Amino acid sequence: MERARPLLGTIVRVFVGGVAAAVAHRYIDAGFATIAELHALMSFQEVGSDVSRLNREAAREAVTVSWHTYQVVRLALQMSAASCGLFDITTAARLVDDGQLPRPVDAPAPHPAASWRDIELIEPDRIRFHRPLWIDLSGIAKGYAVDRAIERMANANDDESLIARVNAGGDLRVHGPWRDRALLRVPHHPPEQLPVIEIADGSLASSGAAPASLQPTQSAARGSHLNGRTRERVDSMQFVSVVAPLCAVADALTKVVLADASASIEILNQYRAAAFLFHARDGWRTLGCSD
Repeated sequence: MERARPLLGTIVRVFVGGVAAAVAHRYIDAGFATIAELHALMSFQEVGSDVSRLNREAAREAVTVSWHTYQVVRLALQMSAASCGLFDITTAARLVDDGQLPRPVDAPAPHPAASWRDIELIEPDRIRFHRPLWIDLSGIAKGYAVDRAIERMANANDDESLIARVNAGGDLRVHGPWRDRALLRVPHHPPEQLPVIEIADGSLASSGAAPASLQPTQSAARGSHLNGRTRERVDSMQFVSVVAPLCAVADALTKVVLADASASIEILNQYRAAAFLFHARDGWRTLGCSD
């Protein structure tokens, strides 16, 4: 049984098997409910979300947020520290300047030198900014929502018969006694040679994609993703898929690999992840754990 809904700025598909049809529908409903809840909490655009409240208020005082938002920001800061800032959720100001995100309503202008180091976590559920800044969790929250949806369905099942997959626009996680296959739709790649990744009880996230009209010789073209350390756009001729135990980790690591492939190897190994990186000029590379 599979159903699809528009959520998280993409089409989310939830598949369930190994159980009766009525049970499968209940699990799918629970998966979508989980994703919708997290979308409302971590949306950059919705004025009532935790992210919007943080961008408006956290530079003045600590803001109480949901447990989920706190955990996502905690993981994001861990990824920032491990990657020496290649992944940084405080790049939102550059995305606003470039027209990719709307300007936050009533939020103070961000300090030009603000970074992830200016975010303080105050146990158990408060967050404070030491300088005005804007965060955007879209580079990690989609993967986190996939994880939570899978875990909610798995925790509701009393035996090991359940098989499930949640796919949020290419960020996916597979659960249960089966192997799933994902076709990597890579720009500038011969269609008849598109690679397939087989996943069992794991996650896959992909990032990249230059405009279809862009030619492989245009290696200086810039893509939509940012290097968190330099705030510059990464080479748009790249595409990467990361396989990891958790989809939130795989989601964040795609941005690290696109920003600096060589520097990403250590953090990929740290998180037991493997990256499959394609460049229109140089072809394929495998980075990190390959088992």
